[in-house]
Amino acid sequence: MRRLGAVAALSAVVVAAGCGADKGVSTQSSPVPPAVAQMTPLVGSVPFAPIPFKGSDGLTHLVYELWVTNFTSGELTIRDVAALDAASGKQIGELDTGSLEHRVYPAGAKQPTNVLQPGQAAMVFIHVPLADEKLVPQQLTHRVQVTAAALPPGSAQVTEQLAPTTVDRRTLPVLSAPLAGERYIGADGCCDAPRHTRAVLPINGQLYLAQRYAVDFEQADAQNRIFTGDPKDPKSYQIFGKEVYAVADGTVVGTRNDLPEQTPGTYPANIGVDEADGNFVVLDIGNGFYVNYAHMQPGSVRPKVGERVKRGDVIGLVGNSGNSVAPHLHLHVMDGPSPLAAQGLPYLYDTFTTTGQVASTGAFDAAEATGIPLALVADATRTEHTDEMVLDQNLVTFSR
Repeated sequence: MRRLGAVAALSAVVVAAGCGADKGVSTQSSPVPPAVAQMTPLVGSVPFAPIPFKGSDGLTHLVYELWVTNFTSGELTIRDVAALDAASGKQIGELDTGSLEHRVYPAGAKQPTNVLQPGQAAMVFIHVPLADEKLVPQQLTHRVQVTAAALPPGSAQVTEQLAPTTVDRRTLPVLSAPLAGERYIGADGCCDAPRHTRAVLPINGQLYLAQRYAVDFEQADAQNRIFTGDPKDPKSYQIFGKEVYAVADGTVVGTRNDLPEQTPGTYPANIGVDEADGNFVVLDIGNGFYVNYAHMQPGSVRPKVGERVKRGDVIGLVGNSGNSVAPHLHLHVMDGPSPLAAQGLPYLYDTFTTTGQVASTGAFDAAEATGIPLALVADATRTEHTDEMVLDQNLVTFSR
C-alpha cells in the first residue's frame, strides 16, 4: 500500500494493576529467595518476535517493535534502548537519544517523540543489523535508560531491563521476481523507511503491522527518470502497464479488479480502508505465508479466488489504483490472507542484481514528484544477489 500512514490513531490506552493475590496460588515459603523487587517506570513487551533475514547489503537484520508504557504520573523520556543477548548479556544493538527521537511513536500520534506523558503508551521501532547470522541470539532482552519526573527521591534516572523475547527461526520463502526488466527502485523498503515499516494499524481490537517488510517498486528510464511527459497521466510513468508475475506457486485467496486509476501527483481523498490496496491479489503460497500485490490496473487482474497459479504466471498489470500517488507495484508478505489484519513477514528473492542505490528517500520523492533524474550514490557497484531481500532504495534488475 502506498504510504498508508505511520501509526494509525488509537483512541485510548487503558492500564490497570490488581492488588489481590490470585486464588490457588500457594502462600508457602519457598527455599529459593525471591529476586529483589525494582520499581520500573517503563513497562513493555515485544508484540511480534523478530525473524532474522539476509539483506542485499550482506548483513543479517532483525526488525521488530517494542511496545512500552509510561507507568508513572509524570513525564518520562526514553534516553537509550540496547538490544542484548539474553543468555550472555552481550549488547548487539543500540538506539541512542538522537535515534529514539525519530523511532518512538506514541499511540495515536503521527509524529515521533521519545518523551511520554503520564500513562502514555508508544511503539519503539527497532532495527538491528548484524555482520553474521551466527551473531543472532536465541533470545533477546532490552536494557532501557529513562529519566522521569515522578520517581523516588534521588532517582531521576533509571536503567531497567524489560521485554524478553525468543527470536523466531522459521524458514523464509524464497520468491522469484514479481517484475522483469531494469532499474526498478525498491522504494520505502526495509529496514528504516518509516512509510511501511512503521505503519501500525488498529484493526478488530488488535495492532497489526502487515507492511513491516513491504516495498513499492517503481522504475526509472535510461536517464533515471521515473516519468516523462504529463505527470498527471499514469501512462507517463516508466512502470505503468508492466506485467506482474506470481512469485511462487499458490492459491488465490483474495482479489479486487474494479477500482479506477487515480490521478498521479496527489493522494486520493476519502479512500476507505477496503479500497486502500486498489486492485489487488493475495496468494497463499503455503507454510503460513501470503503475498499481497496492490494497486494494479482496473480489469487487469487475471486470476479468480480459489484458482491455483504457477510461479511466473502473469497475474495483472502495474497501475495506480487505491491509495496511491504514482503508478507502482506494492508487495508484501504476511501471516494471513488479509492485506491489513496480519503481521508482516520477511521474504527473500532467489536472484536479482543491484545496479545502483538512490541517494535517499528525499531524492526519490523529488524524482517522483518532479520528473528530475534520480540522485544516485556515487560509485555503486553492480552486484548479483541470491536468496536475499531487496532493501530500501536499491536499484534492481529482475531477469526472467
